[in-house]
Amino acid sequence: MLQQALKQLLQFLATPTGNWVALGVISFVVLAVVYHKKSRIPGLTVEVIPDDTWFINRDDNHRLAIVVSLLMINKSSTPIRIRDCKLSGYSPKPPLEKLVLEGPDTSVELTYPKYDLFAGAGGHPSVHTSEYVLNPYTEQRMWVFYHSGIVTMTNMLRAPIVIKDMNRKRKSIQVAVPRNMEQIQIYREAATRW
Repeated sequence: MLQQALKQLLQFLATPTGNWVALGVISFVVLAVVYHKKSRIPGLTVEVIPDDTWFINRDDNHRLAIVVSLLMINKSSTPIRIRDCKLSGYSPKPPLEKLVLEGPDTSVELTYPKYDLFAGAGGHPSVHTSEYVLNPYTEQRMWVFYHSGIVTMTNMLRAPIVIKDMNRKRKSIQVAVPRNMEQIQIYREAATRW
C-alpha cells in the first residue's frame, strides 16, 4: 500500500502539474523560514528572573496582579528599542502604589523588584518609561506589571511573553509565573483554621 502510494506520488511529480506543485510547496516553505528569521529581534536573549517573578490574587478587586522580571541581553552592535511586552495578550499596566496581602491575623506588604520598570505606552513618562532602550553588548534587568481579569487557585501560570521593538520585530518566550510565597503561606494558615 505504501509502495503504491509512493509510486503514484513520483508519477504525479514527473508531470508538469506535479512540478508546479512541488515548486509551490518548496517556495512556500522557504518564504516561511525567511519571514520567521526576519521577524525576530536579532541579537536579543531574554530570560526570566524566577526570584522576582510572581502573581497574587487581589482581594480588593478580584483580579490577578502579575509581576514578570526579565534579564535581557543585547548581543548585537545596535541598540534595541522595545515598545511592547505582552503577556498572553495582556498589555503592561502602571503598578499600584503598594500591594498588601490581608491574612487572618497579619497583613503583608509586597515589594516590587528594584530593576527598571517597563509600563508600556499607557504609563506616565515622568514615572516610568514607555520605551525601553537596551544598549549594544549589555545585559539589563527590567520588570513588567500586568492585571488579569481571571481568578485562579493554581500556584503556577504558564503563558507566552512577546517582546516587540520599534521595527515591529519580535521575540517570544514561554514564562512560568509562580504564586507569591507569602500568599501561599496566608492561604495555608487560613486553611488550618477551618
